[in-house]
Amino acid sequence: MNIRTIGIIGFLGWALLACNGTNIQRIVGPSNPYEQYRNFLQSTEFENSAMVRDWIAAEKEAISKPITINLPYQEITQFEKSRPQAVYFEFDTQEGQLITAEINPVSQPDAKFFLDLYEIENSERKHLKFAKDTNRIEQRVKNSGRMGLRIQPELFRGGIVEVRILQNPSLAFPVEGKNHRSIASFFGDPRDGGRRRHEGVDVFAPRGTPVVSVSPGRVSRVGVNNLGGKTVSVSHDGYSYYYAHLDTQLVRMGQAVKTGDTLGTVGNTGNAITTPPHLHFGIYRRGAVDPYPFFETASMQASHTLSDSTYLGRIARVNVGTANIRQFPNTNAAISGKLSQNEVLLLEGKHNDWFRVRLPDGSQGYVFENLITNDLSPVQKLRETQGLMVSEDYNERNIFEASTIAESDLEVIGKFKDAKLLRTELGKLYWTF
Repeated sequence: MNIRTIGIIGFLGWALLACNGTNIQRIVGPSNPYEQYRNFLQSTEFENSAMVRDWIAAEKEAISKPITINLPYQEITQFEKSRPQAVYFEFDTQEGQLITAEINPVSQPDAKFFLDLYEIENSERKHLKFAKDTNRIEQRVKNSGRMGLRIQPELFRGGIVEVRILQNPSLAFPVEGKNHRSIASFFGDPRDGGRRRHEGVDVFAPRGTPVVSVSPGRVSRVGVNNLGGKTVSVSHDGYSYYYAHLDTQLVRMGQAVKTGDTLGTVGNTGNAITTPPHLHFGIYRRGAVDPYPFFETASMQASHTLSDSTYLGRIARVNVGTANIRQFPNTNAAISGKLSQNEVLLLEGKHNDWFRVRLPDGSQGYVFENLITNDLSPVQKLRETQGLMVSEDYNERNIFEASTIAESDLEVIGKFKDAKLLRTELGKLYWTF
């Protein structure tokens, strides 16, 4: 490390401690925290320094190689403090879900992270929300589609981090004492011999069970019809919530209600006269909307332990004949690649029994933990290095003679495709092609 590099680290370290968000904003103008910080770095005399360029490039690389996940999702990962890193997850969403994304910095609790949530439409990213003074974002999904979450720490910050991305209910449940698991008939089910579809969900409960408002709003209709019997409609934020087959109606037209206020009681009026008492609940917004995602609660396994992070940031190699790289962390997921015995990969995250990995060529995926080993004992020794050409990086391949970096034997500890990964006596790694 030269004197200039030490000076850069010293200056930026002082600046990061001295400049809170307010001071940075005063320097560069109002924007989200990530943009404030990036603009601050670019406004210093070190804007063209390698580490600032690498920090900006890390975000671009993460965005260009999204990690596709299914919700709910949790993993433990590690951000190297000495190397700028970012991670970007993409996932499908449904209208009505409340997306909650949060991180827990385990090993460096005071580390500053930037969390930004995006909506993806026609391959274009639209910034939706950022975390400010917290490591948590919540966003209700207005239109079914796809979202992305970018996570990146400040320079020289990081460590072990827990990541959780969940789908939570955005509405209270409409029948007292019940939840989404009590739904017995679903949106889209055929009705009248297939002549119409079910535009809502049914929740069975004893007659007289309170039916409550799923949100604040105003009662827009109290009426009776042949299908729904006694009904109540409540309007709020562009949605109309429809409660049908009521035994009693306990509100009046135009009345303001709060979440949890009783609107009526469960019954079987209308065309439900021959069925047990239940609530038919519907949601309308430019047509009927599936209510289920508005109520679904994610169930997660127990949080990861620190032992799960032991090998993160390290190289591992395949210890079986063939290891499948999968798009998602389960055995039913599509296979995105295959590795043979002794091929190497970098462990970047842990999700239950699966590692999120990056291959030497930059591709990513998941591999089951039993298919790899962290034992990098040499598989071969190279005693003659004269004329052997090596490179520090698999992709850039700036090749030079091995004799300039090794005075003794080189160990082969793995491979990738036709290249071999070498280790010197001091532990430095090089590729030979």
